[in-house]
Amino acid sequence: MSETPDCEGTGPVEGDPKPLAWAFSLTAVIFLAELVGGFWSGSLALLADAAHMAVDVAAIGIGLFAAWASRLPPDRKRSFGYRRVEVLGALLNGVGLWLVVGLILHEAWDRFQQPPAVEHVGGMLLIAVVGLVCNLVSGLVLFHDHKHSMNVRAVFYHVVSDALGSIGAIAAGIAMLTTGWWYADPLASVFICLLILPASFNLVREAVHILLEGAPMHLDPEAIRAALLEIDGVEAVHDLHLWCLTSGVVSMSGHLVLSPEGEARKVLAEGMRLMDEDFRIRHVTLQVEHPEDD
Repeated sequence: MSETPDCEGTGPVEGDPKPLAWAFSLTAVIFLAELVGGFWSGSLALLADAAHMAVDVAAIGIGLFAAWASRLPPDRKRSFGYRRVEVLGALLNGVGLWLVVGLILHEAWDRFQQPPAVEHVGGMLLIAVVGLVCNLVSGLVLFHDHKHSMNVRAVFYHVVSDALGSIGAIAAGIAMLTTGWWYADPLASVFICLLILPASFNLVREAVHILLEGAPMHLDPEAIRAALLEIDGVEAVHDLHLWCLTSGVVSMSGHLVLSPEGEARKVLAEGMRLMDEDFRIRHVTLQVEHPEDD
């Protein structure tokens, strides 16, 4: 599930919020079932997955809010609108997962010292299987949009992690049911944490990269500079900036210094065409300067 921080895309993706709503409903049901089942059976693995689900419910709720907020028009105070709500949501989501991992690992350490017997292992297995099926359904619902929106991608990562976590809980349940090896329960909890950490790290890294106005990783600023310098009538390029407003929204600005024979209108038209066709950047601001303006 690892991906490089990026905001590749051709523009803002304002997808149908229904997939997120479906994922929210399914995840909420799984969370309640695993929470009740974890306390009933005494399984830390099930409680660990329930804790993960609790963060997921909040994350998908943030995702639904972000999907709504991103549609709000710009106003006097926020000229870009509210598109970065999804980035803030992803950041909160990732940090929240780290807190959950810390709590689970602390409890798992205690259980490794003296693992308690898990009651109702059969019920634990049934709940874990139901959770796995629901997560697979949620994943299929979200799969189409997860590459285009950080919002949906954050939710999709959680759903995939949850599905793997459910598999871990099922494996622990089978081991305890057949062998009575109670260490399987905290071991499955650690396995679930190891699944959570990479996804949460990537989310936080990507969100911080965008908030720091980092250049999109799929674009090379020097390649763009070289392409602009190839335009007839361009002598120099400076103050070239690339950044992401949010996932799928790349912005670029730069200053083009004309050569003595350069024509501003032609240079601007060619620069805009180049950014659109060769680099798929549609939000472009180019400023033309004459040599004597330097």
